[in-house]
Amino acid sequence: MSFIDNIKSNLSNLSKEEDEITLEEFLSHVKKNKTLSRKSHKYVLDMIMSHGIEKDEDGNKTYNFFQEQLFGVEDSIEKIMNYLKAAATGSEVSRRILLLFGPTSSGKSQLAVMLKRGLEAYSKTEEGRLFCLSESPMHEDPLCAVPEEFRKEFAEEYGISISGSLSPYMQLVLDKKYDGDFLQMPVKRLYLSEMSRKGIGTFVPSDKKSQDISELIGSIDLSKIAEYGSESDPRAYKFDGELNISNRGMMEFVEMLKVDQKFLYVLLTLAQEKNIKTPRFPLIYADEFVLGHTNETEYSRFLGKDEMEAMHDRLIVVKVPYNLKLDSETKIYEKLISQSNADQKHVAPYSLYVAGMFAVLTRLKSSKNAGLTKIKKMRLYNGEEVEGFTSNEIKLFKKEFDHEGMSGISPRYVINRISTCLSDDDQDFMTPIDVIRSIKDGFESNPKLSKKEIDQFDDILTTVIEEYSIIAKNEVQKAFFVNFEKEIENLLDNYMDQVESFLEGTKVEDEWGDLHEPNERFMRSIEEKIKVTASGKKSFRQEIYRKMLKSANNNGGKYNYKEHPKLREALEKQLFDERQDVIRLTVSSRSKEEETLKRINVVIDTLVEKHGYTVGSANELLKYVSSLMARN
Repeated sequence: MSFIDNIKSNLSNLSKEEDEITLEEFLSHVKKNKTLSRKSHKYVLDMIMSHGIEKDEDGNKTYNFFQEQLFGVEDSIEKIMNYLKAAATGSEVSRRILLLFGPTSSGKSQLAVMLKRGLEAYSKTEEGRLFCLSESPMHEDPLCAVPEEFRKEFAEEYGISISGSLSPYMQLVLDKKYDGDFLQMPVKRLYLSEMSRKGIGTFVPSDKKSQDISELIGSIDLSKIAEYGSESDPRAYKFDGELNISNRGMMEFVEMLKVDQKFLYVLLTLAQEKNIKTPRFPLIYADEFVLGHTNETEYSRFLGKDEMEAMHDRLIVVKVPYNLKLDSETKIYEKLISQSNADQKHVAPYSLYVAGMFAVLTRLKSSKNAGLTKIKKMRLYNGEEVEGFTSNEIKLFKKEFDHEGMSGISPRYVINRISTCLSDDDQDFMTPIDVIRSIKDGFESNPKLSKKEIDQFDDILTTVIEEYSIIAKNEVQKAFFVNFEKEIENLLDNYMDQVESFLEGTKVEDEWGDLHEPNERFMRSIEEKIKVTASGKKSFRQEIYRKMLKSANNNGGKYNYKEHPKLREALEKQLFDERQDVIRLTVSSRSKEEETLKRINVVIDTLVEKHGYTVGSANELLKYVSSLMARN
């Protein structure tokens, strides 16, 4: 089916769903499908869960709905899901407002936008069918029209408890137009839409002195007063405030705590009583998921106001810090670049990696644990193995500093500097060195950074450069090996044969069929590369043997050395050391003889074909490594 045909089909299906039915007919549908009676929190939860959920070996959950857009905020998402799950049951939690707070560009607004767009799409699906009273400006739940005296009997027959009441306007429509016969009231399919102001609203604060409360709760329509004779006639009221139109869905309250207190008092009533108080009218029932967000400064100021104590108790607060996972930070930049036209320029390997490394290191706190450097902590948080520490300790390290991730460089700053690199017309590629230079150049032009912060960030960049220098050397060294993977696998097989014989007290058979004692010198030459001591060699070998056996079982009988970072490092260093002199002479040689040039061209071709470089970025890598080797 073509794009146009698909669009026409969807529009056709939507138009068919607009056909009205009576409330009596709607009740027959509800009896067969109780999901048609869902309240807002349950509806939001079901929308998220409809995208599926995954669990890893440790039982950690990943909600697919958030996976493609939000990275590194899994802890915050889990807390939000806990709130929705509790609120969806109709417990007291549903009478609370969810407030997200954290530093700028930590993902709060993005999360709110995702939920709104997700609800719009879900309401168009069969699973997300939602109905409302056709004539209601607040798209009210049809079940609210069922009079109080019938609700007990309804609950017994349908197994559904009805809460809420009709708005003054719809009560007047019921009495005057339908003579109280609620079963004849028309019902239609409701498609949530922020643009059409149906079930999704957004409130943005402005100047406290000029902002009118009517933006939240609606207002009197002065042109209708003469027609209906009274300001208290429901037909003279405009139910167009953000809280009115958000009924049945969700309202985002941007910078929630910056508004005048009278706005918060309206939210207080909505949260506790599920009612909106408007002048000259009784309380108006509203069922909606209110999501507010703010920064930490405003939140701290709000907590210090004793007069807002009642509001303090009506909030479920979720902290949304900056991401602290290196891989997730890289995904953030990949996503942002892909959304622009800048992705036409080649991004050399590790360019976004060094940017992410810098950003995460600025957000980490120095641990009191003497052996845990920021680099090691970064690797642990990223799910990597770090000698001397276990993954079980990560939760303890995260508890060490309550504010870790609440300060540091924002993704917005970093992507601005990356974008500056990508907009440079002098070359058609971007390298890690380009990114590091751009990040550094941006310090002086950033008015928010103090001299002390700039000095701290300069130190962090020095650490990033040191880490990248190791990576750059490894990239070039790998490129010198035409069959790198094959050679390292052979080295691994040899090492594992020696280790197995050592642990089992047997001898190793060579290619001639002769038996020999395990080659201790060979094993130690590899282990010393990663500082395994003589006293610790046995336990290291036992650990390696156990893990490699498990790896072999999972990979059809073949070891996967990449599953053990320390062993991978040792094997690569062993292989590199064997040819270190040849590599050094080739890369750093001033006089490029014909044979040397051929070898360099082969290396460049390998970097391009196997490692994701262009000829230009590969040449820049060789130049950088050459300068490093010239210094040593």
